[in-house]
Amino acid sequence: MLRKLMLLLTAAFVISGLVLTISAPAEASHRRDRGDQNRDRDYGNNNRGRGNGNNNNNNQRRDPSLAVSYINPDTGAATANPDVNPNSSCNSPDRDDNQMVSPAGSTANNVHNDACLFSGGGYGNRSGQQRFDGPVSWDSSGVGVISACPDPDAGGPKTATNTGTRCIQTGFQTTGMAGDTEYHIRLNSTVAGQQIVIFCYDPELNGCGDAKVKDQIVINWFA
Repeated sequence: MLRKLMLLLTAAFVISGLVLTISAPAEASHRRDRGDQNRDRDYGNNNRGRGNGNNNNNNQRRDPSLAVSYINPDTGAATANPDVNPNSSCNSPDRDDNQMVSPAGSTANNVHNDACLFSGGGYGNRSGQQRFDGPVSWDSSGVGVISACPDPDAGGPKTATNTGTRCIQTGFQTTGMAGDTEYHIRLNSTVAGQQIVIFCYDPELNGCGDAKVKDQIVINWFA
């Protein structure tokens, strides 16, 4: 009798061991499946996060798609320019000007050239675009010089350098004053002739020769 009982107990232990052996891989497989599902969910969240980031900071995460340069009429200022459309702006640019030269040694008749960079959308759909803050260059050829290339943030981390024919600014104006979110220079000539000024997005800070996103204005200086 005792021997039969021992045999029954031994058989029970063997069967239990088989059940545990079979159950363990299944449970492990189930855990792995949950892990894979979690990784899938995490990856999806990461994608969604990247998408939201791009949507929220589109103008900082992508290159601009459009450059607009225009001549500011300077209405009401000493440098008011009646040859320029009074509504000239980044949304309605006037890119051509006829201007009397300044007297020798003077910048009295200087021309105010402003510009914007836009990201997103395409030309003609600026209502859906965002202003872009990034490094730019202005290249002047022909007569005249770039007579002013102001620091965009008046002593902050942004910088401006001017050689007379090239102005480099590392961002748009952020001074808390009129003209913020745009780029600004002044142009001057004391001799008659044509001045062409190209404005461009320039992350390399090497001028507009290799730039893809650019625009230009033309000034015809007369005596």
